[in-house]
Amino acid sequence: MGTLDWLIVAIYGGIVIAIGLAASRKQSNTDEYFRGSRQLPWWAVGLSIIATSFSAASLLGGPGQGYNHGFLWLQLQLGDLLGYGLVIALFLPFFVGLNLTTAYEYLEKRFDAKTRSLGSFCFLLFVISRLGALLYGASLVVATVTGIPLAIAILIVGIVSIAYTVTGGITAVVWTDVLQFGMIFIGIGAGIWAAIHGVDGGFGALWQAAGEGDKLSVINLSWEPKNIYSLPTALFGYGIFAFAVAGTNQQSVQRYVSCADVPSARNAILVGWFSGFIGVAATLLLGVLLFGFYSLNTGLPEAVTGDKILPFFIVNQVPAGASGLLVAAIFAAAMSSIDSALHSVSTCMTVDFYDRYFAKNSKLDSLTVAKLLIVVWGILGILSAFYVASTEEDLLPFLVTYSAIFLGPLLGIFLMGVLLPRINANGAFYGTVVAVILIVIGTETEVLNNLGIWRSALTVPTAILLGYGISLFGGIPPRRSLKGLTLWTKEPEFKPIGRPGLGDDDDDEEYDY
Repeated sequence: MGTLDWLIVAIYGGIVIAIGLAASRKQSNTDEYFRGSRQLPWWAVGLSIIATSFSAASLLGGPGQGYNHGFLWLQLQLGDLLGYGLVIALFLPFFVGLNLTTAYEYLEKRFDAKTRSLGSFCFLLFVISRLGALLYGASLVVATVTGIPLAIAILIVGIVSIAYTVTGGITAVVWTDVLQFGMIFIGIGAGIWAAIHGVDGGFGALWQAAGEGDKLSVINLSWEPKNIYSLPTALFGYGIFAFAVAGTNQQSVQRYVSCADVPSARNAILVGWFSGFIGVAATLLLGVLLFGFYSLNTGLPEAVTGDKILPFFIVNQVPAGASGLLVAAIFAAAMSSIDSALHSVSTCMTVDFYDRYFAKNSKLDSLTVAKLLIVVWGILGILSAFYVASTEEDLLPFLVTYSAIFLGPLLGIFLMGVLLPRINANGAFYGTVVAVILIVIGTETEVLNNLGIWRSALTVPTAILLGYGISLFGGIPPRRSLKGLTLWTKEPEFKPIGRPGLGDDDDDEEYDY
């Protein structure tokens, strides 16, 4: 990293901070801070959806996956398409049509307050496991390119992330996500350019070396339940997990509800998936070309594996200018995920807990509380990053494994609400609690560990069956209370009924279903 590289990083960072500060001046209430007053364009929301999930872990882990496994990770994008399709079909009309701020408000409308709190709590557990990996991914790059200890890098990245996120609401987050996603592609392009110009024969030589190393396979049709690189597992096992992430994760839902209407939200989701497909393909291509690069040149040191391959390439092979673009891209990927995670968890805590239970007896307004919560959760994220660093696991598999523990049961609650009118509040709550306990206990057993990514596909029906069984011992939810909240009960239609003997005066009309 030379002067030019650091100048590029500094200019990029200044632009991002300027966007956040400009947006913060327009925030006067929580609707603007949390949903952008539902005036954000769907294409920007779509790019923000994928930028949120396209973290530093993706930008570091993607080339590592391409280097080790070729294009096989691309199969998971088919699982993502299945997950997003189910969200559009089952959940989107409720999230946008009911004018929600958090996904878990639906659970109170359909069940009760305790079920809403449980769903929100599951999301918080998911975020703390993910946030640590996001901070670690960015910190790894900082430590590599500057030579400072990883622990110091984690503290620096964490503090900067907290300071930036507090200044901006969802409007700033979305627009910086758009900028950051563009920066990611510029950085990947710089890495590909550096690899191509680093060998005689250019792209053709790299591609040939990758082919000889069996790194060009895209599809693996074998049935291997524990192997995420097999198509059935990637499509269905990961697809259920992707359904949980896209349909119950407040980071995604907060973007849907920032759209003006259901068609706009649907367009945003489809743009997000397509952009993600292109982004993942580009990072895998970079990894495949790096395999060719190091096959034709001196190989990688034994200690450089997985997520460390791209930082090693940046430090040792990428020329001035291109290094700055790559590092800026990794920072962009980190910030687009970290700010989203902190902002969404703040929204969730403020709306689902503070506003719901404490606001009436507090002197603090909701906007102040939301910003304070960003600081608190940022500190928790830093502590989580230290834990992730101690595990020495590859980032992408780590994120998938730990996220499945919390999001599988959460998906079960929403499916109970949308698909099964017979399930009551107690059934949904206690069925989910038991399912979470079972999966946490099961993570220590060989049987559940052998299921790999299929754990989500197992815990979802487990939660639903438990919820339905418990509901049979309780009352049947009144049909009137279900209207507009399940796929089988339409929105209530209000018809004026004139009171007998009082004529047709509107003031004397009563309304019935």
